Amino acid sequence: MPSPPVSWTVGITQGALTSIRTIIARSDPTLETGGALFGHENALVITSASAPGPNAVHQPGYFLRDLEYTQLAADRAHKVDRSQWIGEWHTHPNGPPEPSPLDLNTYISHLVDLELRFHRFIALIGSPNPRPHLSVWVLAQSPDGIELHRAALALTATDQGSRNQMPPGEATEVQHRS
Repeated sequence: MPSPPVSWTVGITQGALTSIRTIIARSDPTLETGGALFGHENALVITSASAPGPNAVHQPGYFLRDLEYTQLAADRAHKVDRSQWIGEWHTHPNGPPEPSPLDLNTYISHLVDLELRFHRFIALIGSPNPRPHLSVWVLAQSPDGIELHRAALALTATDQGSRNQMPPGEATEVQHRS
C-alpha cells in the first residue's frame, strides 16, 4: 500500500511512548504484539498504552489482545484522567509499519460499530526490524465514508501541553527542538 502524505498530528505522552517501546523491546521480535491506546478523542492525544495481557495471542502475522486485561487497563485509565479507548498499537515484525488489509478491516469494524461510538480510530504500528520505529494512522468517518490518514507523532507533556513534533517513522527517537 503506498503511504499517503502526512496530514494529521497525534500527540503522545512520554509515559505512553515509553510503555510501548519497553513492551516491544521485551517481546519476541518474530511475533506481533500490541495493546490498546487510551486518551481523549477530541484532543487526539495518547495518554497511556496497555500491554497485550497474559492471555493475548501472538503470531507472526497477527495479534489478538487479552480482552479481559484490556478492560482492566481501560478502567484504570478512566479512573486516572477519564481517558477512553481511542485506538490500538501493534507490531509488524515481517512487514512495513502500515495497516494490513486485516488491520484495516478490524479498524473499520470498530468505526461502524454504533455501540463503540468512534468518530476516528488511532492505529500505531511498530516495526522492530531492522531498526525499531513507529508509524501512526488515523481512520476517520466523513460524509464520504471512512478516510485513512497518515499522521505525525508529537511528544506532549499532557493532553493540553505543548508538543514537539517528530517526523513519521522516528517516534522512537524523541527529538527536542528549541
